[in-house]
Formats: sequence, C-alpha cells, structure tokens
Amino acid sequence: MKQRKRKEVHKCYDWNSLIDEQSRQRVCVVAKQGIDKGNFITNRPKYQTDWNFLEGLTEDFINLKMSFIWSVCAFLSREVQIKKIESWCYISNKDNAEDRNNLWHRHNYSTISGIYYLHLPNDKKDLERSGTEIAAGGINKTKNGIIPIDNYFIPFKTGQWIIYPSSSYHRPGILKSSDNRFVIAADMYEI
Repeated sequence: MKQRKRKEVHKCYDWNSLIDEQSRQRVCVVAKQGIDKGNFITNRPKYQTDWNFLEGLTEDFINLKMSFIWSVCAFLSREVQIKKIESWCYISNKDNAEDRNNLWHRHNYSTISGIYYLHLPNDKKDLERSGTEIAAGGINKTKNGIIPIDNYFIPFKTGQWIIYPSSSYHRPGILKSSDNRFVIAADMYEI
C-alpha cells in the first residue's frame, strides 16, 4: 500500500547564530518576572503574558522581532507591508498543563503566525512531541471531542521560528517536565 505524503503547512528558520543562549536566558527572565508580577492573561492557557512581548527595546527583543519579520518574508517569498505585530510569551509545564483537547486554536484574524522556541527544560524527554502540533487539514468537532485532520508534531528546537498561516489549527506539544518551557508566539498583520 502506497503511503500518502503528509501535508505540512509550516517552515522552520534557525536563528541561533544571531540569538544565543545568553540572550534567550535574559528574555526568559523578563517573561518570568512579568508572570510573577501577575502580568498574564487569565482567560487563556497558563501562563501567557498580557503585553506585546516583542516590543522590548533591548537588543535581545529587537533581534527577536526582526528575526520574526525576516522569517515571515522568507516564508511568503516576498516583502511584507506590516500593519502591526502582536506577540506574547507562553510559559508552561506539565504541572499547569491544561486538557490538550481544548487547546486547538487558530489566529484567523492575522496573516501569518510564528512560534519561537525560547527554552526547553534540561530533562528533554520527548523533543519530537514537545514542540507544536499542527492540524494541517483543520479539525472536526464531534460530540465525542475534536478530531484533528492531517495532524503532525513539529519538534522543539531551541532558537528557531516556526512560521505558518494564521488560519492553521495548532496547539502546544506534550509536556513531560515540571520545569518551565518558554515559547514566544507572534502574529503579523499585513496592510
């Protein structure tokens, strides 16, 4: 029986040569300090910052924002006229993980979305399934729950942007550590 080729809707862009481990650690500290002060959204998955995360004025944040913009242009194979960029940091671990069946979502209001893998705990138990899961064919809602179509996992690789159409359903990968996993997410709106 011939195996069907999986439809993938994302592309990966590695930025480790520009944004090093020390830079990523400094960004994690900013995110954690904000969360510890209560600056997170309460009606979304724990813990998601409630400010436009890539608007920081330090070199670390400028490099992250510009790497997102470049990755979007590369993904679209064209220059982009940007209306705005919204971004946040999502901090999670297995102890505050929510029911994954309820986490399927998409950002249909923007053009392109991205996820930057900032930090994965040292006890990397399953890199293949700890990144992001995408349902390339969408989802079916049934009385028994949500059924993803053509779903696949993007492995967690620290220092890279995952870029995909905002209309793509996705959810966080499977968390197996009590230590925090840090991810930056961003949406780009075109003019």
